[in-house]
Amino acid sequence: MGNFDGVHLGHQAILKTAIEHARRRNGLAFALTFDPPPAKVLFPNRAPRLIMTLEDKLDYLSRFDLAAIVVLEFTHELSLLEPRKFVADCLVEAIGVREVVIGATAAFGHRRSGNAQKMIELGREFGFETFVVQPVTVNGIMVSSSKIRELIASGDVKTAAFLLGRPHFLSGQVVRGHGRGRELGFPTANVSTSTECVPPNGVYAGRVILNDGVRDAVINIGTRPTFGENELAIEAYLFDFVGDIYGQKVKVEFIERVREERKFPSPQALSEQIAHDVARAKEILARAPIY
Repeated sequence: MGNFDGVHLGHQAILKTAIEHARRRNGLAFALTFDPPPAKVLFPNRAPRLIMTLEDKLDYLSRFDLAAIVVLEFTHELSLLEPRKFVADCLVEAIGVREVVIGATAAFGHRRSGNAQKMIELGREFGFETFVVQPVTVNGIMVSSSKIRELIASGDVKTAAFLLGRPHFLSGQVVRGHGRGRELGFPTANVSTSTECVPPNGVYAGRVILNDGVRDAVINIGTRPTFGENELAIEAYLFDFVGDIYGQKVKVEFIERVREERKFPSPQALSEQIAHDVARAKEILARAPIY
């Protein structure tokens, strides 16, 4: 049970534990998540940006050996349920749980008044077991969605990938741009995305997942200041690629930041810098881990 935003290593530990316990009991493992996430309903102006779209989250959850993924519509009415009522209605009656697996920092029920200890107590009352999964740490960093958001916002996509267990990515559709990349000798795929956690402006080494495979790429996020533009664009130059991918849905993975966004004195100077960026990105990708 949880938001599972990012389906990071901490979430994966919970999922794998539930699946392992279900097998032992000859039962079925379910993941229960919420849409929209509670913060979007309760604090819309302060809600954190989501690491994943719902579609991407469900896609990643479906890669685990789960019997089903339960998506509970989160409403103001649901937020008013006290922990006991939430457990009785949503877990015991609706699913018929025999065991609940949650993270040690989990909170549920009205004003987040339920916690792991409360779930243990309710389990005793309703006749199910509760197993609490302790936080996962990587290189001394506790894995959490909030920490991953912080890393992405700072441009440290490399460390974010360690906590996610995979590179952070944006999913979206390839759209037509202004053709600036082609003019510079580096034709790019412009991507329109609904993913909320976008790294800061700059140049990144990464990969683009197409319908027919994966391509190494150098990715630029920015407003093209050299050309005096101010509209944010996400564009990827795919190495050694020739083809028409307009309209295709792709995933853009971020491996490591190469540099910040800068304004150059001329298009020629920018083109020369892009050549350096490509060379640097190839070096990074040659030694990047494969997830």
